[in-house]
Amino acid sequence: METKDRKKGKTAFQKIAEKCQLKVFSDGSRLLWLDKVFGHDVTTPLALDDMRLRGLNIVFNPNRIKMMVDHVSPAKDTDTAIQEKIMREFCAEHGIEIANVGKDDGVCHALIPQKGWIRPGGVYIMGDSHTCTHGAFGDLAFGVGTTELEIALITGLVVLPPQKVIRVNFVGNLPANVFAKDLILALIKKIGVKGATNAVLEFGGPVIDGMSMEGRMTIANMSVECGATSGMMNVDQCTIDYLWPALVRSYDSKSQALRGCQCFNSDSDAEYDQIIEINVSDMVPVTTINFSVGDVVPVAEIAGKQVDQVFIGSCTNGRIEDLRIVASIIRQLGGKVDSNTRVIVIPATKHIYARALKEGLIEIFLEAGCVVCNPNCGACLGMSCGVVAPGEVCLSTTNRNFSGRMGEGGMVHLASPATAAITAIYGAITEPAFEMCRQALEDCRNAPKGEAVKPTDWKEANFEKPDYEKLAGTIETGQERNFSGAVFYLPLENVDTDRIIPAKYLSLSKKIEFGKHCLENVLVSPEERNRFNQSRILVAEENFGSGSSREQAVHALEQAGIRCVIAPSFARIFETSMFANGLLCITLPQEKVDQLFREKPIALSIDWENGRIKWGKWGDEQIAFSLSDNQKEKIRKGGSLGIMLELARALQEEGKI
Repeated sequence: METKDRKKGKTAFQKIAEKCQLKVFSDGSRLLWLDKVFGHDVTTPLALDDMRLRGLNIVFNPNRIKMMVDHVSPAKDTDTAIQEKIMREFCAEHGIEIANVGKDDGVCHALIPQKGWIRPGGVYIMGDSHTCTHGAFGDLAFGVGTTELEIALITGLVVLPPQKVIRVNFVGNLPANVFAKDLILALIKKIGVKGATNAVLEFGGPVIDGMSMEGRMTIANMSVECGATSGMMNVDQCTIDYLWPALVRSYDSKSQALRGCQCFNSDSDAEYDQIIEINVSDMVPVTTINFSVGDVVPVAEIAGKQVDQVFIGSCTNGRIEDLRIVASIIRQLGGKVDSNTRVIVIPATKHIYARALKEGLIEIFLEAGCVVCNPNCGACLGMSCGVVAPGEVCLSTTNRNFSGRMGEGGMVHLASPATAAITAIYGAITEPAFEMCRQALEDCRNAPKGEAVKPTDWKEANFEKPDYEKLAGTIETGQERNFSGAVFYLPLENVDTDRIIPAKYLSLSKKIEFGKHCLENVLVSPEERNRFNQSRILVAEENFGSGSSREQAVHALEQAGIRCVIAPSFARIFETSMFANGLLCITLPQEKVDQLFREKPIALSIDWENGRIKWGKWGDEQIAFSLSDNQKEKIRKGGSLGIMLELARALQEEGKI
């Protein structure tokens, strides 16, 4: 007797993506509609300016857009003040809710769940690579470049490339002095900084099941540091309890909310592209060395190294649980930090700050000799509130240790709040002890039970849907599509966006300014700079464009004259942003890139339509490459905006948006 094949189970990613899917392209990319679009003061103003310049000062739905001032809050100079002014005026004009300076504000990836702006099963984007944080709540959240953000603001749509799904199970008994930060750093060491590029990491196992939402967010937050598009976790009672002040508006009871949200969880028989199991029982506290998040060693290996600064905060570890652990350790060890070490503590949101104040944590920090600042991201990327000087060492609870990340010439070691706290006491990198951490965890359990989520009442704006029929014809698509020319060779791997355009220039508002500072910390000689400025093609090593989502890196290269980058691999957001601006990324096998570095032709002829790179007197040296139909269309149209407006027009005509 014949039986029908039973349908295979689905992952959470598959379920959520299919729920929001409007179209699948020939290369497997999905066109998704978005539950919400988020924006902050570094990447969003460029999008808003471009919208005005193009005559597209319109949004798809102001009630599904949320913005916040968090990277430099309050403004530190005229340029950052202008960025924030652009956002405030845009939000006022369109009736968009904004978390403004001092108005229940904070670091975006702590603030977003706190305000109840997310729900399990949704799709969310932001012009920030650490948007993956919110996958801890059982949704699909990921970072995009400025052009994709602009498109999303206008259309409510985003294109997501094909994704693998990698399941990561943490099993065993977690030692008391090993925290969520140690777990994610251990994973990054295991698979490498590009080990999950164009993949979604789904975290699970008994260790995750027993972890707080603060710990889960820490792990999801740093998924991007191994290249992942997002980090996701299945919904359980812990998720519902945390979000309940927001979910209560949609459900009659927590049990009803749990049933409603768990439908998006991965099925027990879901198939994954890869399964990784990590036994935590023998793990020890870890930290980073050098200038890569993947260079991870036991804290004990560099114990005793003197530090000039300890930073506690950021979207990774600035939550109330993190502050409680730090305060407990400081109190247990005598209540004073090292007199020669600057210790900076930044609660991630105003609400967290208020809770820490009420619990007496802020008093502990101040009496210990710490500096406590208002919620902001400034120190993490070297913009304010904790920049280090050349030659200085900082032990930090942030998420990146790239060269120049917290200040040109400084060294950053990433570690857990517990490691940061004990390091602050001794002024040297120190491994936290078991008993001390057990007590800190007990102090956390005995802390006052306050609600982490504090939704705000926001009167929804009345709006008219954009007329995409009218808007679709407004984009000029004529642009030079010639990518041939002189070549500059950059024999470096993992060239991150911080190195392409240092964070100190992110407050500039004109694209042309970025080109003057492109790779300025890499191209140190006048001769190198001159050759670079005369080139149209850049050849580099693997994982080019890693790190932040900042599209300023793309604009910096374009304004410096670079229209094509050739490398063995690219970070997802960077590659997408290049094509979104009508520029070209060519991915070649390592041996072919090695050939180019070895032979170093002065110029290359690039036939992007037919996928050929040629050089030599007669063009007899050739390398083949391939582009998807989607990528070719973006080159033909000078970028993504016109294409996406046309898609929106067609979908609106069909009544789908």
